[in-house]
Amino acid sequence: MREEHSDIVVIGSGFGGSVVAARLAEAGLGVTLLERGPWRDTVPVRSMGITQRSPLPRGGQLFTRLLRGIGSNRLPGGRIGLSKHGLFELFFGDGATIACSSGVGGGSHVYSAVNIRPLAENFWEGHASGVSDASMSAHYEAVLTRMGSVTPMADHRIPNSSSVRFKNTPALEPAAPPPDPRIGYLLPEDPDHPREVVDANGVARMEVDYKANEDGFLGSPGGGKTTLDVVYLAPALKSGLKVRALAEVETIAPVAGNAQARYRITWLNHATGERTAMLAQHVVLAAGTLNTLRILLRSRAEAGLTGMPQLGRRFGTNGDYFGYWDFNDPNVDQSTGLPTTGGVRLKGDRHSPMIGGGGLPSVDRYPLPRWVKNRMKRAYMIAGLGEDTLNGEVTFAKGRLKVCYDPEKSPIFARLRATFDAISRRSGHRIYAPKTPITVHPLGGACLGETIAEGVVDANGEVFDHPGLYVTDAAALPRSPGGPPSMTIAAWANHVASRFIARHGARS
Repeated sequence: MREEHSDIVVIGSGFGGSVVAARLAEAGLGVTLLERGPWRDTVPVRSMGITQRSPLPRGGQLFTRLLRGIGSNRLPGGRIGLSKHGLFELFFGDGATIACSSGVGGGSHVYSAVNIRPLAENFWEGHASGVSDASMSAHYEAVLTRMGSVTPMADHRIPNSSSVRFKNTPALEPAAPPPDPRIGYLLPEDPDHPREVVDANGVARMEVDYKANEDGFLGSPGGGKTTLDVVYLAPALKSGLKVRALAEVETIAPVAGNAQARYRITWLNHATGERTAMLAQHVVLAAGTLNTLRILLRSRAEAGLTGMPQLGRRFGTNGDYFGYWDFNDPNVDQSTGLPTTGGVRLKGDRHSPMIGGGGLPSVDRYPLPRWVKNRMKRAYMIAGLGEDTLNGEVTFAKGRLKVCYDPEKSPIFARLRATFDAISRRSGHRIYAPKTPITVHPLGGACLGETIAEGVVDANGEVFDHPGLYVTDAAALPRSPGGPPSMTIAAWANHVASRFIARHGARS
């Protein structure tokens, strides 16, 4: 097996990985980022000079490039691989179905681009000394600034917004926006004529085209949605960051008797089929909650990474509950505008949870009969979020990952089901929602804590009993933020990077 070396290895390029990798590389530290998915074939990535790219799933490729694989508590071996270029991986656990994305830039290709702080009050308080709402505030602001997040205004002329669509309807009313609402889109100066914009790093992006609606959860081919490969990785590449795409980490093993390296990372190169070992002094895990837990649990079972008594415990779903609202009104065309149209709630019910959603993206590119596509243009994907109880547990045995979660222990799901039912009755248009919640925001399992008896990582993001091993994705979050968690993950990664640089020094 070929062996390489890097001072710092970051595993995963989502909000937890790209932020910390860029911060450390820009501080002059030697960083290699390993990402199991490919670079996506978008306008920004082409302008960066990346030659090995994979198309986002459009047209017939929805059948071949949508799913990377399927996992289950009951599948032999735990997983079935479908395409190394797939955009999503599904895992069917007990009590929760989990959807994870794959690609350089991670979940930023498929996220809602609603960039907000936690809706749960006092989110960071009481978990570990030195981490508080006050101390984390600057990290949120740093991330929001770098992401170029904007507050949507009337002069942006965004069509199909909830504030307009549901202003005078009998069933719903627009919900009050969360504090400091921002979105991660390059909005057009002239909505009728979107143009190409080149940033200070020479990266090209197309402004959002409201008519095409191509910037949703199937990726953003023109770069209208702000993704991490654009705002974090592109500048960091110029600072020496090394990115290895199609590099899936299997295990992390402790190394004894080597002053230059504490860990040996084994990863599979999906482009060549070759396995490679990489030695590193510091390892940052940010592979997405499910895959971070898979790597840690497998490494403990098979590679000698001992300890971590709280690993896999306190797993949650951020209260995600999705539905398909078959609106089917001939006067409605939801296929224009942004994928996220704003929040609504039951009219006259101040206790109603906020429901978000929007139209299906890129409907005209689906390989379906026209009449089916026309009906889908009149539909909404809706979602409720809220703070759930982190009662789940993730385990690993006999080569298989297992997820056990009980949604009935979280009152948020009963409230959301009741709200969906009420919307269906009042509107006369049915909402179809699965009995088992589907989450795109799994979290916990390697939680922040004050001691090893309470969590897996400390206030530095470092695993208590494994110096030099860090967790910077949602697996480290100590509770559900109750809203889109991308900025909270990114702020945590920025916090960990700042503390790492303060402790180990910058070299630039």
